Amino acid sequence: MKKMTFKMCAYILSMMYLISSCSSDDNSEPSNPDGGGTSPEKSGVSLFVITDPNTSSGLLISSEEMFSGTIDISKVSNATQIAAARTTGLAIDGAVYHTSNSAGDNGIQKFGYQNNAFTDEGFIAVNEKIFTFEVVSPTKGYYTDANRSRTAIQTFNPSTMQRTGEIDITEAITPILTDEVTSTRIGSFMLESKGKLYTQVFFLKEDGTHAFDISYVAVFDTTNDTFIGLTQHNDYIWLGFERKNSNYATVADNGDIYLASPVGNTSDPAHSKCIRIKAGSNQIDPSWKLDFNEFIGGNSFCLAGPAVVGDKLYIKLKSSAINSDYSNLGEEDVDAYMVDINTKKITKIAGIPSSGSISSSISGPVVIDGLVYFAVSNSNYQGYYTYNPANGEVNEAFSLSGGVPSQLSPL
Repeated sequence: MKKMTFKMCAYILSMMYLISSCSSDDNSEPSNPDGGGTSPEKSGVSLFVITDPNTSSGLLISSEEMFSGTIDISKVSNATQIAAARTTGLAIDGAVYHTSNSAGDNGIQKFGYQNNAFTDEGFIAVNEKIFTFEVVSPTKGYYTDANRSRTAIQTFNPSTMQRTGEIDITEAITPILTDEVTSTRIGSFMLESKGKLYTQVFFLKEDGTHAFDISYVAVFDTTNDTFIGLTQHNDYIWLGFERKNSNYATVADNGDIYLASPVGNTSDPAHSKCIRIKAGSNQIDPSWKLDFNEFIGGNSFCLAGPAVVGDKLYIKLKSSAINSDYSNLGEEDVDAYMVDINTKKITKIAGIPSSGSISSSISGPVVIDGLVYFAVSNSNYQGYYTYNPANGEVNEAFSLSGGVPSQLSPL
């Protein structure tokens, strides 16, 4: 494969760690005392917002119903300070689980939600910057901690926020090891569907790149916390890309899992792809794959998604190919697209403004009350637009003044 220069690799790494640019200058008053208007469509939503692009710090705010109008972040009264708001967690069963505590320490932070405000309900420290987690039930959750073990996933109780054990897969991965492999790691994405947990397994060389042109996914039984086996896809993809809020890893309503990424090895050019695991299966579906290079006609960059509604996927995709030196990655031409799962036809959604990439929001499309919410983040605007799959209508949902959207979730 064609190799990237150090400059190109730095661009890819910046997609994981660079901070978003500032938001729009709209200083209009919010339509409620907590900084935003409401509509009757949703009860309980949370929003991570980056307020300081130099440190990636920001706020976690909430509304008892969906936000509307213009939210002036400086006037929000029910905000929780967040030291690291770039790569966020998600809301599950009325609580928000974040990837660090308010002081910025890495780990699983649980925020309870009552009376339109968040409270600290526990923290599990993880001594690694890169990790992932999944909450399956009020008493069962899983996470990775490479500092504790590079061959096991950890278990925890979300109610008590205490680690409860681990599930080791050393025996299964040992036969795959070669002299080229200097370390292993588990993570990048973690999802549960139909009583099974899925996460990626990495076999790393000394330079940190993946040793094989194969994607390995470990499958676990969540009913008895046992390892089922490994499945593989004969192409290396960095599945999930270490982010919850970009929604590269998604479970559809029917239980199918869609796994996307903007890249494979950081030493290779950008190349966005998406694969699938059918509901309840122990194997990656060999009959279905999306290769966004075929649509773009060059090196492709999928910033976020997919969200799934019926037989359609919703993504944010750079509409032009990335130059070989990555010099045009900063262009504001990341657009909203719809993908037909069966025909694989990709259609740009008209009416949703374009976004930036490395200097803008990485918030992925999210489905709330049947509408697909797209973060729009560019040099002139920060906020969300909606697409209605039922009738194709596009509307502005709400805008932000004083911050960059990082994750919108229903509570």
